[in-house]
Amino acid sequence: MTMTPALEKLAELVRQAEAKTRARKIEAETQHAAEQFRAAELRARRAVERLRVVRPASLRALEQADTDEQLLKELVRKLALYKSSLTSEADAERLIAASQAEIERTRRQSRIDLEEVTREVEEARRELRSATDQYRALRREIDRLQPELAEPFAAEDRLLWDAEAHFPGGQLQLLAHEVDAGLNAFGSLGKHEQYARLKVWIGRFRYYQASHDRDTEMTEELQALSHRVFHQLKWLSRQYEPGYIEAFRQDFSTDWAAYVAEAQEQLLQAIETGRRARDTEAQALRERESALERSSAAAAGPSSPRAVATAHPPASPAAARPLPASLTELKALVTRARLPEEGLDEFLDVLRQAIDDVGIAHPELLRLALPFREHITGDNGLAALRRNLDKIQARRDETTARERDTSGTDHA
Repeated sequence: MTMTPALEKLAELVRQAEAKTRARKIEAETQHAAEQFRAAELRARRAVERLRVVRPASLRALEQADTDEQLLKELVRKLALYKSSLTSEADAERLIAASQAEIERTRRQSRIDLEEVTREVEEARRELRSATDQYRALRREIDRLQPELAEPFAAEDRLLWDAEAHFPGGQLQLLAHEVDAGLNAFGSLGKHEQYARLKVWIGRFRYYQASHDRDTEMTEELQALSHRVFHQLKWLSRQYEPGYIEAFRQDFSTDWAAYVAEAQEQLLQAIETGRRARDTEAQALRERESALERSSAAAAGPSSPRAVATAHPPASPAAARPLPASLTELKALVTRARLPEEGLDEFLDVLRQAIDDVGIAHPELLRLALPFREHITGDNGLAALRRNLDKIQARRDETTARERDTSGTDHA
């Protein structure tokens, strides 16, 4: 059963008002989550820095205690051999007891320091992970409901990468996720954006490689992930040839934090340059279409201006804006995959990301998803999108039935 046009418009107004109210509430919650995230990141950073100082010192002290203990055993053995030559046997026994006490005290204190700083790091990491997960979830909700509200959180968004450095292998895992997510859409980027994005990724990879505690945390799983990410980046460089990047050379070294910051600035400039170029191209295309329409109208003779305007409505500003990467990827997937027989899971994953980026009412998203309406099920916005698609299909079916009835009446 379909709603009347007025009722449908009213429902949309209510939905928009509800979304705005929810967005304001989410914004306040995100502000609070951002404060907790910053505080947790600061605590974790201090705890990890203390671990990097205390842990080597404690391990060295424990090694020295073991060495001193071996030396003491050797001296005691020699004392037993030369006991008759001692001037004071009591002094020797007192020094042996004092040495044993000092060694045991050093060993006990080193273990206490090591356990304390390790426990502090583990607690700080748990707190940071909880704060990070909460902040990320709220930020995704902000992007879905009101993307324009995301600007005040730019500093916290950048801090997410630094925060991952406080977890064993965290930065590498985050980088691997970014690269995997960007592989399919990489070919649709301009050369300058490809170059800058690849420079950011390889810079982050080398930054992780050069981190202080990499050797202590490099498990077999992380080592395999490291090889996979590096080979993915090398493949992108060879496949698309965006330009020479010196960071791929193993003998190249620099201040990697500064290198990544510079690459990120280049990426922002490349994105903005690409956007302006696309806007200019879209404007030129609209002008050519307008000129062609005027030429066609002149050749056809006088006609109603209103009819011409209705037949060829002007392009909306939204149409001139470039599609988000998720929609571009969705479009490419729909074109190349044999849906729904093959690639349905990948289609639903990309569709979820597109919903997070543009919402469930974007015309291009609806156009791409409608042919596969019956296969769209699940959470993360898929259920809401399915309802929208069902309404669209119901209206189409109703229109088709009405046209069929009208055609049948005319024939009669």
